[in-house]
Amino acid sequence: MFLGFVIRDVTILIGTVGLWWLSLSAEPGTPLAAGLSIGAGVGAAICAYNLHEWGHLVGAHLTHSVYVPAKRLISPFLFSYDADRNTRGQFLIMSLAGFAATAVFVIAFVLWMPQDQQAGRIALRAALFLAGLTVVIEFPIFFRALFGSTVPRTGMFKGPTVGGGD
Repeated sequence: MFLGFVIRDVTILIGTVGLWWLSLSAEPGTPLAAGLSIGAGVGAAICAYNLHEWGHLVGAHLTHSVYVPAKRLISPFLFSYDADRNTRGQFLIMSLAGFAATAVFVIAFVLWMPQDQQAGRIALRAALFLAGLTVVIEFPIFFRALFGSTVPRTGMFKGPTVGGGD
């Protein structure tokens, strides 16, 4: 069901590692080195974002939530969560799993991203920016669910009720 997304995200990861490796062998200070470093840093940030989304999916799957895969591989989201057919508890766990994945990539980037390399500086700053977006965008939704009685319906969760689920 999600094989296309796995292939997409593993390809992005391999491409990022390749760009990083190439950036290390490029002549420092050249446009080529700068371009490779920017690509590697941005690629690492995209990998971090993807990890966050996979965290949400794992949380949804482990709670047997109703969801459907995104229709296109170019979608920034892996799935659509059915706010009508899932419980508040399922929503909270799905949300927490995404937050946990974000915490993992922020900790990993802080501890291991080489700050003496342009790619590492770009990756760390982008990861911190993404974590900040999570706080600004997703925390209010999470707390509305935590202290409310229903699963919040937001722009990300609109759409027809789906049947089944995995």
